[in-house]
Amino acid sequence: MDFTIDRNALLKPLGHVYTVVERRNTIPILSNVLIETNSSKVSFTATDMDLDIVEETSCIVSSQGKATLAAHTLHDIVRKLPDGSEIKIKLKDLNIEVSAGKSKFILPTLPVDDFPIMTNVDKGHEFTIHSIDLANLIDNTKFAISLEETRYYLNGIFLHVPDTNKEKLRAVATDGHRLAQAEIPLPEGAADMPGIILPRKAVGEIRKLTDGTDGKIKIIISNSKAQFIFPSSILTTKLIDGSFPDYQRVIPKENLNKLVVSNSVFSKAIDRVSTVSMEKSRAVKLSLSENLLSLNVNSHDLGDASEELEINYNYDNLEIGFNSKYLLDIASQIQGKEIEILLSDSASPALITDPDQDGVIFVLMPMRV
Repeated sequence: MDFTIDRNALLKPLGHVYTVVERRNTIPILSNVLIETNSSKVSFTATDMDLDIVEETSCIVSSQGKATLAAHTLHDIVRKLPDGSEIKIKLKDLNIEVSAGKSKFILPTLPVDDFPIMTNVDKGHEFTIHSIDLANLIDNTKFAISLEETRYYLNGIFLHVPDTNKEKLRAVATDGHRLAQAEIPLPEGAADMPGIILPRKAVGEIRKLTDGTDGKIKIIISNSKAQFIFPSSILTTKLIDGSFPDYQRVIPKENLNKLVVSNSVFSKAIDRVSTVSMEKSRAVKLSLSENLLSLNVNSHDLGDASEELEINYNYDNLEIGFNSKYLLDIASQIQGKEIEILLSDSASPALITDPDQDGVIFVLMPMRV
Protein backbone atom coordinates (compact mmCIF):
# COMPACT_ATOMS: atom_id res chain seq x y z
CA MET A 1 0.00 0.00 0.00
CA ASP A 2 1.43 3.33 -1.09
CA PHE A 3 -0.54 6.52 -1.75
CA THR A 4 -0.22 10.30 -1.74
CA ILE A 5 -2.98 12.67 -0.64
CA ASP A 6 -3.52 16.33 0.20
CA ARG A 7 -3.67 17.03 3.93
CA ASN A 8 -7.15 18.61 3.81
CA ALA A 9 -8.52 15.79 1.63
CA LEU A 10 -7.28 13.30 4.24
CA LEU A 11 -8.40 15.23 7.31
CA LYS A 12 -12.08 15.30 6.32
CA PRO A 13 -12.66 11.49 6.19
CA LEU A 14 -10.42 10.92 9.19
CA GLY A 15 -12.42 13.51 11.11
CA HIS A 16 -15.55 11.43 10.50
CA VAL A 17 -14.21 7.95 11.21
CA TYR A 18 -11.96 8.54 14.20
CA THR A 19 -14.85 9.73 16.39
CA VAL A 20 -16.37 6.24 16.13
CA VAL A 21 -13.24 4.80 17.78
CA GLU A 22 -13.36 4.84 21.57
CA ARG A 23 -10.28 6.30 23.29
CA ARG A 24 -9.97 3.26 25.53
CA ASN A 25 -10.45 -0.20 24.13
CA THR A 26 -9.96 -3.60 25.74
CA ILE A 27 -9.67 -5.03 22.21
CA PRO A 28 -6.60 -3.39 20.60
CA ILE A 29 -7.77 -3.76 16.97
CA LEU A 30 -10.84 -1.60 17.72
CA SER A 31 -8.49 1.35 18.31
CA ASN A 32 -7.41 1.11 14.68
CA VAL A 33 -8.79 2.35 11.38
CA LEU A 34 -8.68 0.06 8.36
CA ILE A 35 -7.06 1.80 5.38
CA GLU A 36 -7.59 0.29 1.94
CA THR A 37 -6.61 1.59 -1.51
CA ASN A 38 -7.93 0.73 -4.96
CA SER A 39 -6.87 2.22 -8.30
CA SER A 40 -7.63 5.85 -7.51
CA LYS A 41 -9.25 6.06 -4.05
CA VAL A 42 -8.56 5.27 -0.43
CA SER A 43 -11.19 4.16 2.08
CA PHE A 44 -11.12 4.38 5.86
CA THR A 45 -13.20 2.07 8.05
CA ALA A 46 -13.74 2.36 11.82
CA THR A 47 -15.98 0.34 14.11
CA ASP A 48 -16.93 -0.12 17.75
CA MET A 49 -18.80 -3.40 16.97
CA ASP A 50 -22.19 -1.63 17.23
CA LEU A 51 -21.53 0.97 14.56
CA ASP A 52 -19.18 1.23 11.63
CA ILE A 53 -18.42 3.93 9.12
CA VAL A 54 -16.63 3.71 5.79
CA GLU A 55 -15.39 6.94 4.22
CA GLU A 56 -13.83 7.12 0.76
CA THR A 57 -11.83 9.87 -0.96
CA SER A 58 -9.68 10.34 -4.05
CA CYS A 59 -5.88 10.12 -3.91
CA ILE A 60 -2.86 9.17 -6.03
CA VAL A 61 -2.27 5.44 -5.58
CA SER A 62 1.21 4.07 -6.29
CA SER A 63 0.41 0.56 -5.09
CA GLN A 64 -2.77 -1.01 -3.77
CA GLY A 65 -3.15 -2.72 -0.42
CA LYS A 66 -4.60 -2.41 3.06
CA ALA A 67 -3.44 -2.00 6.63
CA THR A 68 -4.71 -0.96 10.06
CA LEU A 69 -3.40 1.96 12.07
CA ALA A 70 -4.21 3.66 15.39
CA ALA A 71 -7.06 6.01 14.44
CA HIS A 72 -6.52 8.76 17.00
CA THR A 73 -2.74 8.82 16.42
CA LEU A 74 -3.16 9.18 12.66
CA HIS A 75 -5.80 11.89 13.04
CA ASP A 76 -3.63 13.85 15.49
CA ILE A 77 -0.62 13.67 13.14
CA VAL A 78 -2.59 14.83 10.10
CA ARG A 79 -4.31 17.58 12.11
CA LYS A 80 -0.95 18.99 13.24
CA LEU A 81 0.68 18.98 9.80
CA PRO A 82 0.74 22.32 7.92
CA ASP A 83 -2.28 23.24 5.82
CA GLY A 84 -1.71 22.30 2.16
CA SER A 85 0.81 19.55 2.96
CA GLU A 86 1.15 16.62 0.59
CA ILE A 87 1.10 13.46 2.70
CA LYS A 88 2.60 10.15 1.61
CA ILE A 89 1.45 6.98 3.40
CA LYS A 90 3.33 3.78 2.68
CA LEU A 91 3.25 0.29 4.19
CA LYS A 92 6.74 -1.00 4.98
CA ASP A 93 6.89 -4.50 6.44
CA LEU A 94 4.81 -4.32 9.64
CA ASN A 95 4.89 -0.52 9.93
CA ILE A 96 3.36 2.42 8.11
CA GLU A 97 5.47 5.42 7.16
CA VAL A 98 3.62 8.74 7.17
CA SER A 99 5.66 11.58 5.68
CA ALA A 100 5.01 15.20 4.73
CA GLY A 101 7.78 17.67 3.92
CA LYS A 102 10.52 17.11 6.49
CA SER A 103 8.19 15.29 8.92
CA LYS A 104 8.26 11.50 9.07
CA PHE A 105 6.43 9.06 11.37
CA ILE A 106 6.91 5.29 11.59
CA LEU A 107 3.77 3.77 13.07
CA PRO A 108 3.03 0.15 14.05
CA THR A 109 0.16 -1.78 12.46
CA LEU A 110 -2.07 -4.64 13.57
CA PRO A 111 -3.11 -7.55 11.31
CA VAL A 112 -5.82 -6.70 8.79
CA ASP A 113 -7.42 -10.10 9.34
CA ASP A 114 -8.14 -9.15 12.96
CA PHE A 115 -10.21 -6.13 11.96
CA PRO A 116 -13.92 -6.88 12.47
CA ILE A 117 -16.25 -5.98 9.63
CA MET A 118 -19.96 -5.68 10.36
CA THR A 119 -21.94 -7.96 8.10
CA ASN A 120 -23.88 -6.25 5.36
CA VAL A 121 -27.43 -5.20 6.06
CA ASP A 122 -29.89 -7.78 4.85
CA LYS A 123 -32.06 -6.55 2.04
CA GLY A 124 -35.00 -4.87 3.68
CA HIS A 125 -36.85 -1.60 3.44
CA GLU A 126 -35.13 1.00 1.25
CA PHE A 127 -35.94 4.66 0.70
CA THR A 128 -34.18 7.99 0.20
CA ILE A 129 -34.43 11.12 2.29
CA HIS A 130 -33.13 14.65 1.75
CA SER A 131 -30.14 15.37 3.99
CA ILE A 132 -31.71 18.60 5.27
CA ASP A 133 -34.89 16.72 6.29
CA LEU A 134 -32.89 14.09 8.17
CA ALA A 135 -30.83 16.82 9.86
CA ASN A 136 -34.00 18.62 10.99
CA LEU A 137 -35.54 15.43 12.41
CA ILE A 138 -32.35 14.83 14.43
CA ASP A 139 -31.84 18.44 15.55
CA ASN A 140 -35.37 18.78 16.89
CA THR A 141 -35.28 15.58 18.93
CA LYS A 142 -31.76 14.41 19.88
CA PHE A 143 -31.49 16.66 22.96
CA ALA A 144 -34.32 14.67 24.60
CA ILE A 145 -32.61 11.26 24.21
CA SER A 146 -32.30 9.58 27.61
CA LEU A 147 -28.81 9.05 29.07
CA GLU A 148 -30.11 6.51 31.59
CA GLU A 149 -28.75 3.13 30.52
CA THR A 150 -31.28 1.11 32.53
CA ARG A 151 -34.08 2.23 30.20
CA TYR A 152 -32.04 1.36 27.13
CA TYR A 153 -35.05 1.62 24.81
CA LEU A 154 -35.05 5.40 25.43
CA ASN A 155 -31.35 5.75 24.49
CA GLY A 156 -32.12 6.73 20.91
CA ILE A 157 -34.52 8.31 18.44
CA PHE A 158 -37.67 6.41 17.48
CA LEU A 159 -38.07 6.76 13.70
CA HIS A 160 -41.40 5.53 12.40
CA VAL A 161 -44.53 6.09 10.36
CA PRO A 162 -47.24 6.98 12.93
CA ASP A 163 -50.52 5.04 12.85
CA THR A 164 -52.41 8.32 13.19
CA ASN A 165 -50.83 9.87 10.07
CA LYS A 166 -49.51 7.55 7.40
CA GLU A 167 -48.35 10.51 5.29
CA LYS A 168 -45.54 11.44 7.70
CA LEU A 169 -42.16 10.12 8.84
CA ARG A 170 -41.84 10.96 12.53
CA ALA A 171 -38.92 11.10 14.95
CA VAL A 172 -39.51 11.01 18.72
CA ALA A 173 -37.16 11.06 21.71
CA THR A 174 -37.88 11.23 25.42
CA ASP A 175 -36.07 10.84 28.73
CA GLY A 176 -39.21 10.78 30.86
CA HIS A 177 -38.88 14.46 31.80
CA ARG A 178 -39.34 15.91 28.31
CA LEU A 179 -40.41 14.67 24.91
CA ALA A 180 -39.52 15.98 21.47
CA GLN A 181 -41.34 15.12 18.24
CA ALA A 182 -40.63 16.18 14.66
CA GLU A 183 -41.97 14.96 11.34
CA ILE A 184 -41.55 15.40 7.61
CA PRO A 185 -43.64 14.35 4.61
CA LEU A 186 -43.25 10.60 4.10
CA PRO A 187 -40.37 9.88 1.71
CA GLU A 188 -41.23 7.70 -1.27
CA GLY A 189 -40.70 4.03 -0.43
CA ALA A 190 -40.88 4.49 3.36
CA ALA A 191 -44.56 3.59 3.83
CA ASP A 192 -43.88 0.00 4.93
CA MET A 193 -40.79 0.64 7.04
CA PRO A 194 -40.82 -0.81 10.56
CA GLY A 195 -40.41 1.52 13.52
CA ILE A 196 -36.73 1.61 14.53
CA ILE A 197 -34.77 3.05 17.47
CA LEU A 198 -31.50 4.61 16.31
CA PRO A 199 -28.87 4.57 19.11
CA ARG A 200 -27.61 7.87 20.49
CA LYS A 201 -24.04 7.47 19.17
CA ALA A 202 -25.25 6.61 15.67
CA VAL A 203 -27.56 9.63 15.72
CA GLY A 204 -24.59 11.91 16.45
CA GLU A 205 -22.45 10.42 13.67
CA ILE A 206 -25.30 10.56 11.14
CA ARG A 207 -25.87 14.21 11.96
CA LYS A 208 -22.20 15.03 11.31
CA LEU A 209 -22.38 13.34 7.91
CA THR A 210 -25.49 15.28 6.87
CA ASP A 211 -23.52 18.53 7.21
CA GLY A 212 -21.36 17.66 4.22
CA THR A 213 -24.23 16.38 2.08
CA ASP A 214 -26.56 18.47 -0.07
CA GLY A 215 -28.50 15.74 -1.86
CA LYS A 216 -30.36 12.62 -0.86
CA ILE A 217 -29.32 9.86 1.51
CA LYS A 218 -30.29 6.25 0.94
CA ILE A 219 -31.51 4.34 4.01
CA ILE A 220 -31.72 0.54 4.19
CA ILE A 221 -33.46 -1.02 7.21
CA SER A 222 -33.31 -4.70 8.18
CA ASN A 223 -34.53 -6.46 11.33
CA SER A 224 -31.52 -5.51 13.45
CA LYS A 225 -29.53 -2.89 11.50
CA ALA A 226 -29.84 0.29 9.51
CA GLN A 227 -27.51 1.60 6.85
CA PHE A 228 -27.18 5.22 5.74
CA ILE A 229 -25.51 5.65 2.37
CA PHE A 230 -24.03 9.11 1.71
CA PRO A 231 -22.19 10.16 -1.47
CA SER A 232 -18.77 9.26 -0.03
CA SER A 233 -19.65 7.53 3.25
CA ILE A 234 -21.57 4.50 4.46
CA LEU A 235 -22.67 4.26 8.08
CA THR A 236 -24.05 0.98 9.40
CA THR A 237 -25.48 0.70 12.89
CA LYS A 238 -27.15 -1.90 15.03
CA LEU A 239 -30.61 -0.88 16.17
CA ILE A 240 -31.80 -0.81 19.77
CA ASP A 241 -33.65 -4.07 20.36
CA GLY A 242 -36.62 -2.92 22.38
CA SER A 243 -40.08 -1.41 22.24
CA PHE A 244 -40.44 2.36 22.38
CA PRO A 245 -43.21 3.33 24.85
CA ASP A 246 -46.60 4.65 23.75
CA TYR A 247 -45.49 8.28 23.76
CA GLN A 248 -48.85 9.55 22.47
CA ARG A 249 -50.34 9.04 25.94
CA VAL A 250 -48.20 11.81 27.44
CA ILE A 251 -48.92 14.43 24.77
CA PRO A 252 -51.53 16.78 26.31
CA LYS A 253 -54.80 17.12 24.42
CA GLU A 254 -56.68 19.53 26.72
CA ASN A 255 -54.18 22.33 27.38
CA LEU A 256 -56.27 25.45 26.76
CA ASN A 257 -54.20 28.18 28.46
CA LYS A 258 -51.93 29.49 25.70
CA LEU A 259 -48.96 31.72 26.41
CA VAL A 260 -47.24 33.42 23.44
CA VAL A 261 -43.97 35.30 23.93
CA SER A 262 -40.87 36.30 21.97
CA ASN A 263 -38.58 33.27 22.08
CA SER A 264 -35.44 35.39 22.30
CA VAL A 265 -36.78 37.51 25.17
CA PHE A 266 -38.09 34.43 26.99
CA SER A 267 -34.83 32.46 26.61
CA LYS A 268 -32.61 35.29 27.80
CA ALA A 269 -34.82 35.94 30.82
CA ILE A 270 -34.86 32.25 31.80
CA ASP A 271 -31.07 32.15 31.40
CA ARG A 272 -30.63 35.22 33.62
CA VAL A 273 -32.83 34.17 36.54
CA SER A 274 -31.52 30.57 36.49
CA THR A 275 -28.04 31.89 37.33
CA VAL A 276 -28.94 31.48 41.01
CA SER A 277 -30.78 28.17 40.63
CA MET A 278 -29.46 25.06 42.34
CA GLU A 279 -27.33 22.88 40.05
CA LYS A 280 -29.37 19.79 40.87
CA SER A 281 -32.94 21.02 40.33
CA ARG A 282 -32.51 24.18 38.18
CA ALA A 283 -36.08 25.03 39.15
CA VAL A 284 -37.78 28.18 37.86
CA LYS A 285 -41.37 29.20 38.67
CA LEU A 286 -43.58 30.75 36.00
CA SER A 287 -46.42 32.90 37.37
CA LEU A 288 -49.01 33.88 34.75
CA SER A 289 -51.61 36.62 34.91
CA GLU A 290 -53.22 38.70 32.16
CA ASN A 291 -50.49 39.55 29.61
CA LEU A 292 -47.79 39.23 32.28
CA LEU A 293 -45.28 36.49 33.05
CA SER A 294 -43.23 36.55 36.22
CA LEU A 295 -40.15 34.31 36.43
CA ASN A 296 -38.90 33.46 39.91
CA VAL A 297 -35.99 31.43 41.26
CA ASN A 298 -35.56 30.93 45.01
CA SER A 299 -32.36 29.30 46.21
CA HIS A 300 -31.51 28.99 49.89
CA ASP A 301 -27.77 28.99 49.17
CA LEU A 302 -27.40 31.19 46.09
CA GLY A 303 -30.14 33.78 46.53
CA ASP A 304 -33.31 34.82 44.72
CA ALA A 305 -34.02 36.17 41.24
CA SER A 306 -37.12 37.46 39.46
CA GLU A 307 -38.01 39.04 36.14
CA GLU A 308 -41.27 40.14 34.52
CA LEU A 309 -42.12 39.83 30.83
CA GLU A 310 -44.96 41.24 28.78
CA ILE A 311 -46.69 38.37 27.00
CA ASN A 312 -49.84 37.49 25.11
CA TYR A 313 -51.99 35.66 27.69
CA ASN A 314 -55.67 36.11 28.59
CA TYR A 315 -56.52 32.98 30.54
CA ASP A 316 -56.66 31.83 34.17
CA ASN A 317 -53.96 32.92 36.60
CA LEU A 318 -51.50 30.02 36.89
CA GLU A 319 -48.26 29.10 38.65
CA ILE A 320 -46.09 26.24 37.38
CA GLY A 321 -42.47 25.15 37.85
CA PHE A 322 -40.02 23.75 35.29
CA ASN A 323 -36.39 22.74 35.01
CA SER A 324 -34.81 25.85 33.46
CA LYS A 325 -32.22 23.85 31.49
CA TYR A 326 -34.96 21.78 29.87
CA LEU A 327 -36.86 24.96 28.98
CA LEU A 328 -33.74 26.43 27.37
CA ASP A 329 -33.03 23.19 25.46
CA ILE A 330 -36.50 23.35 23.93
CA ALA A 331 -36.34 27.09 23.25
CA SER A 332 -33.08 26.59 21.35
CA GLN A 333 -34.96 24.41 18.82
CA ILE A 334 -37.62 27.06 18.08
CA GLN A 335 -36.95 28.53 14.63
CA GLY A 336 -39.66 31.18 14.70
CA LYS A 337 -39.60 34.48 16.58
CA GLU A 338 -42.28 33.35 19.04
CA ILE A 339 -42.70 30.35 21.30
CA GLU A 340 -46.15 29.01 22.19
CA ILE A 341 -46.66 27.24 25.53
CA LEU A 342 -50.00 25.55 26.19
CA LEU A 343 -50.79 24.82 29.83
CA SER A 344 -53.53 23.12 31.83
CA ASP A 345 -52.65 23.40 35.52
CA SER A 346 -49.61 23.38 37.81
CA ALA A 347 -49.42 19.59 37.93
CA SER A 348 -49.86 18.80 34.22
CA PRO A 349 -47.24 18.73 31.45
CA ALA A 350 -46.82 21.69 29.12
CA LEU A 351 -47.18 21.41 25.35
CA ILE A 352 -44.70 23.68 23.55
CA THR A 353 -44.94 24.41 19.82
CA ASP A 354 -43.09 26.38 17.17
CA PRO A 355 -45.49 28.36 14.93
CA ASP A 356 -42.88 28.22 12.14
CA GLN A 357 -42.43 24.42 12.12
CA ASP A 358 -45.31 22.08 11.35
CA GLY A 359 -45.22 18.77 13.18
CA VAL A 360 -42.63 19.88 15.74
CA ILE A 361 -43.88 19.68 19.33
CA PHE A 362 -42.30 19.40 22.74
CA VAL A 363 -43.74 18.13 26.02
CA LEU A 364 -42.22 19.18 29.33
CA MET A 365 -43.14 17.74 32.71
CA PRO A 366 -43.63 20.28 35.55
CA MET A 367 -41.77 20.21 38.84
CA ARG A 368 -42.54 21.42 42.35
CA VAL A 369 -41.09 24.79 43.24
